[in-house]
Amino acid sequence: MITLYHAPHSRSSMIVWLLEELGQPYKIALTPIVYGNGTGSPAPETYRAIHPHKKVPAIDHDGVTVFECAGIAAYVADRFPQANLAPKPDDPKRGLYASLMAYWAGPLNAIPTARMSGWDKDKPTGFGTFDEMEAFLEKTIVGADPWLFGEQFSAADVLYAAALNFYMMFDLLPKKPVYVDYAARANERPAAKRAQEKDNG
Repeated sequence: MITLYHAPHSRSSMIVWLLEELGQPYKIALTPIVYGNGTGSPAPETYRAIHPHKKVPAIDHDGVTVFECAGIAAYVADRFPQANLAPKPDDPKRGLYASLMAYWAGPLNAIPTARMSGWDKDKPTGFGTFDEMEAFLEKTIVGADPWLFGEQFSAADVLYAAALNFYMMFDLLPKKPVYVDYAARANERPAAKRAQEKDNG
């Protein structure tokens, strides 16, 4: 059984979606966190054994703890191959899949965070420029037909669609048709709708 440590309307919301796509039994352990705007309350100190910063998401899968979105996505996609949420290890697409998962966790999170916080005003960050990131993202999403790996919907699609939803909501990315259409396709998936209902519930 998978236990998801989750706070509503947080980064762990995309993992609710991912677990709905996975089709395996899971339960949600609501976990207090301090949100980015300073609201909320911290998790108890004992929770640091689950997540080093007392954040979400994290999962416990039969005694195995995994934390952070990309780590969880990579773990469950490989642990439950029957869900077909990742290219197989010997698939030529596996290299791009691994790269996109790492890119999501690195530049695709760090660069917009720097822009949102105004850290890149005077000099570029070590992750690259916002324009470079956005050009790569657009190229990647343009190639999604209908998903990042063709007909196969993957764990990476959950992460990238969630990122687009968030960045466009806060005007960090322009609402280009290619972004809007890809996110809309993803948001219409039954698993995404079920996850939204659970997150709002």
